[in-house]
Amino acid sequence: MKTLIRNVIIIFVFIISFNCKIVKPANVIFSNTEIPYEKVSFQTNDGVMLSGMLIHSPESKAIIICLHVYKGNKDETLPLVSFLYPDFSLFLFDFRAHGESEGDIIYFGLKEYLDVKAAIDFLKNEERTKNLKIGIWGCSLGASVGIIASSKYEEIKCLVADSGFANISDTITFYSEKLGSGKNIFASVATFLVESIFKYDLIENSPENCIDKVTCPVLIIHSKEDEIIPFSHAEILYNKVKGEKELFVIDGKHAVQKVRYSQGYRDKVKEFFCKYLQ
Repeated sequence: MKTLIRNVIIIFVFIISFNCKIVKPANVIFSNTEIPYEKVSFQTNDGVMLSGMLIHSPESKAIIICLHVYKGNKDETLPLVSFLYPDFSLFLFDFRAHGESEGDIIYFGLKEYLDVKAAIDFLKNEERTKNLKIGIWGCSLGASVGIIASSKYEEIKCLVADSGFANISDTITFYSEKLGSGKNIFASVATFLVESIFKYDLIENSPENCIDKVTCPVLIIHSKEDEIIPFSHAEILYNKVKGEKELFVIDGKHAVQKVRYSQGYRDKVKEFFCKYLQ
């Protein structure tokens, strides 16, 4: 009964706040790259089967786990991170309730960090990757999940967090305010439910309250023009990092792919990974 109530509330909060159905996103395929990859599957500690993609580079000394955006998938993410190969091996997977992975509910970080843990365990048990250093690249939802995971798992040696939210409650409020007065009412209800019913979970797992526990180097990337997750979230996260950190300001709206294809973006991300993983 507790699980049922919990799931109903999660569904209500995010259907209302984000004006969308919490359903598995369409499995759109964009893997038109010539990079050879191997499809794999692996299971989380709470029993969710995930679909992944291993791209092994024999010359690499590290592997980057790439975490996609909300409603994204591994296939559309591959072209964005392919520039890291062959200097690095790559591991991409669909979060629960995304792409080809199992699951019906998107938890916005409350459980997705378990997906990252399952990916780490898979790599540590794979002969070709077990001795490679692990870095994380995440965008939007993936960035926030990457922060949470990096605060919990010491196997992660380097983190690039692109356009992540500091906490979901503020994101709900900010996003809903842009959609009119009717949405403000729903945002208030959603925020009340989050704070009163999920307070412990969100405090423990919100990126802004996890990032001070991250011991690896962190690169925060964000645009001051972001219309979904304001730049203030990046400032909050950056200021709370206790270890080595960098802030890279980009242009454009939230998670626009064109920016990720720019040479300046790619040079910065690759330079950061090379500095701390090679």
